[in-house]
Amino acid sequence: MTIKEALEAVVYESKNDYAIQYALAGLKMGGSEEAYIIDHGTGIEIKHRLTGKIMIGQELKTQLLYILCNLSGWRGERAREVKAFLKKCAK
Repeated sequence: MTIKEALEAVVYESKNDYAIQYALAGLKMGGSEEAYIIDHGTGIEIKHRLTGKIMIGQELKTQLLYILCNLSGWRGERAREVKAFLKKCAK
């Protein structure tokens, strides 16, 4: 799973309006929806293919925590999978 896939799952599968809005904002941060995740072992960043901008560190962590805080009511196997991935990325 990638950050983009997890955020899209929140947008299309969760029913919490706040989580959806934060996920949409997360998809657009850095200027491009075409992003890929880079794990350096010491942290995770997202590099945007079109603009070359990078979302790293606290910016990424904060956005993911906003999303996670609004997903407490989302249940099921898919929800557990997506939330576990987002928690891992927010560390």
